[in-house]
Amino acid sequence: MGGKTIQIFLPDGNPKGVKKASVTTDKIEIIQVPRSNLNENRKYLDFNGVYILVDSLKAEKPEIYIGKGNIKDRASSHDSKKEFWYILFAVRLKDDTGFNDAHNSYMEYYFINKATEINQSIMNENKQTPKKPNLSEEVLSELEHYCNVIEILLSTLGLKCFQNIENTNITDKDIFYCSDKYGSYGKGEYTEEGFLLYKGSKCKKVLHKGTKYVSKRDSLIQNNVLKLENDFFVLQENTLLSVSTAAAITLGRRANGWREWKNKDNKTLDEIERK
Repeated sequence: MGGKTIQIFLPDGNPKGVKKASVTTDKIEIIQVPRSNLNENRKYLDFNGVYILVDSLKAEKPEIYIGKGNIKDRASSHDSKKEFWYILFAVRLKDDTGFNDAHNSYMEYYFINKATEINQSIMNENKQTPKKPNLSEEVLSELEHYCNVIEILLSTLGLKCFQNIENTNITDKDIFYCSDKYGSYGKGEYTEEGFLLYKGSKCKKVLHKGTKYVSKRDSLIQNNVLKLENDFFVLQENTLLSVSTAAAITLGRRANGWREWKNKDNKTLDEIERK
């Protein structure tokens, strides 16, 4: 992927208000509007496109809803009927014609399918993937390019649930492990977003004496991401955590992940990443 220059414009000069993001050489623009500022900023949303409602950009798995249509009208409807969301992302094509219904249907299909496949968000009502529209090869090629740009812009604005967190170029030397004498065994990789604890990691069932709480552990158990199998809680899906939280969940105690995670050459994560 080549380099890109991304421009973020703040219409009212407030970094917590409306944002307009675009790649300077492309036609796609993302408009981010906080729900609390929706009424006074409807003027920016009077166009047809695809939109995403989000509950929080800080959640490990944000709750989202993906839709299409006239953004201004749809946002007004959701403001009165849907309680969960606090942020709206609207996708606009910066030309005289904008996206037509077929374009919007394809992008809605694409992003619902992508979110379902990656499983880094919780879908609100988008329970089924829409049917893929029948479009020409030329139109599909253009739309796929636009979707790639949209993913980059959304990630830049803080919504990262459409991008794979796994590193497809991972090698043995990039994988880290931690374990203890009780059979607990974790495996994962260090990423720009945190530590990706791999599916199948065996985490200690009972916390060590003196350890009353491990961050994130209870919520992972409640959501069946950590599932009891024999004498261990086994991770059911790749999960992004902080370096030390990943180690603590695996070992069932407070832990310094920078020292606990080691690669196949027995070098700590601290030695590899902080040297």
